[in-house]
Amino acid sequence: MPSVLQELAHPEATTRRYSPPALTPTAHPLWLEAMLESLRDDWNTACWPPLFRDTADGKHPPLCQWQRVLSNFFVIVESFPKYMGLSLAKTTYGQRPGDASARRWLLQNLGVEAKHAEWYIDWLRGVGVDPATVFAQPPLPEVRALHEYLLDTCAHGTLAEGVAASNWAVEGITGVWTREVAEPFRAYAADGARIDAHSMMWLKVHARYDDLHPEEALEIIKLSTDVGTGEPFRVQAAARKSLRMYAAALHACCNG
Repeated sequence: MPSVLQELAHPEATTRRYSPPALTPTAHPLWLEAMLESLRDDWNTACWPPLFRDTADGKHPPLCQWQRVLSNFFVIVESFPKYMGLSLAKTTYGQRPGDASARRWLLQNLGVEAKHAEWYIDWLRGVGVDPATVFAQPPLPEVRALHEYLLDTCAHGTLAEGVAASNWAVEGITGVWTREVAEPFRAYAADGARIDAHSMMWLKVHARYDDLHPEEALEIIKLSTDVGTGEPFRVQAAARKSLRMYAAALHACCNG
């Protein structure tokens, strides 16, 4: 990807509106291919805990398990724009190749996130959970640990580490399991859940996420990772820890 300065030096730069290059998928370098293969089992485990897999398969786990998960994970949903804001603060303009594109992508996604917490509250209310109770009670320690890890990594890690832990790992797997859970979840109407356009909005929006979304996060990781300093190992470690903590948090919610 050309740098901002290269873009501005293009002969047509003064006659067209400037826009940083889009984050289009490119071939993965060997280090990233190795990372993705290494994380495959952790990704699948985080994507498909028994609650998600059984719901997707129509086995209809008890609604109380969903209530517990949704109540505890509100802190992650509500804080997601904060994680991205911390990553945004690391971007430059014209100083490092790809940063302008990463900046624009993060800003666009912050706009998408604007109403997600409100839609999630509608989901909570739909399954019979009082939001005021969720606000007042701290999440389980495992969920709090995931939240604090994401905050710390996005604040103090590199841009690539923060994006790997939050946008690729947590947001990426959410786009996978919601696609298979959204339709079967409607069966909880038989348990008294309110299933309508409002209560299903968060789930439906995430189920429509494009497969390109995690691929775009990978483009930021590729553009911002300094291979010569051993950063790929830290990026892989950040993503792995995020996936494992996510899986542990879900396990705690369903088995506590």
